[in-house]
Amino acid sequence: MRDPFTVLGVTEDAGDAEIRQRYLALVRDFPPDRAPDRFREYRAAYDALIDERKRLETKLLHTNEAALSRLTAVTLQAASPGAGRAAKRTVAALLTEGVMRTLTD
Repeated sequence: MRDPFTVLGVTEDAGDAEIRQRYLALVRDFPPDRAPDRFREYRAAYDALIDERKRLETKLLHTNEAALSRLTAVTLQAASPGAGRAAKRTVAALLTEGVMRTLTD
């Protein structure tokens, strides 16, 4: 499933009312009888965001996916022959940043 925030077109700090309003607007434009695939996608995104616990899990997953992508790219550079200490320090910094962000969010 795509990122629920992107599917509904809301920001990560959107409240319940904004999420519900956006969902209802999308369902009005794409009802289940005309666009069943879109409706299922909107409903799954709404279900993931309307529950506070699920929304926090979604935010954490979204944040960690971006950090993991950056970490993977830098790790591949650091693992290449001739990579210096700077590349290895960058990997360590990204790992630390990801752990700290997870603990503080």
